Amino acid sequence: MADWFYGKDGTQHGPVSDPEIHTLINSGQIDAKTIVWCEGMPDWAPVNAVPEFQHAFASSGSAGIPAQPAPSSRPSTNPYGSPQSYAGQAPYAGSPIPTDGLSIAALVCGILAIVACYVWALFGIPAVICGHMSLKKIKHSVVPIQGKGMAIAGLVCGYLGIAFQLFMIIAIALAFADMSRHSY
Repeated sequence: MADWFYGKDGTQHGPVSDPEIHTLINSGQIDAKTIVWCEGMPDWAPVNAVPEFQHAFASSGSAGIPAQPAPSSRPSTNPYGSPQSYAGQAPYAGSPIPTDGLSIAALVCGILAIVACYVWALFGIPAVICGHMSLKKIKHSVVPIQGKGMAIAGLVCGYLGIAFQLFMIIAIALAFADMSRHSY
């Protein structure tokens, strides 16, 4: 039996066995568009496009409603070919999960927003924008993407940088107002 991985809610789950995939299909936790992968597959694919699970969707008459699972005809060896047939292609589940570039940008700009003297908002605003865009991208991605923590840290630092800038502007304005009152 193969170890299957599946993507759901922007995260990678698994490994699970063939019967567990059938159980997830029958319970509705996996639908026809959920992507799956096992060793030997060149890339992730929707579960209804994988030969082992097509019957779970085809015999019901609807592409999204699962039917009763048929016995797996999957041999104990890898039906997708030997590892040599995919030499040079790293399957997603065996590779590290990519990190969103926007989350890195948010973190870098957020750190610069804290350490940049007197121009905190110059880096704080891009940190906040990149952080929110990254969190949205991570939340709505079909495949797993890392970087949520970096995006949140960038947001926090960005908002702090903007707050420092506003505090400094208010402090300088009050200082000038105080000087103009005492200069008479």
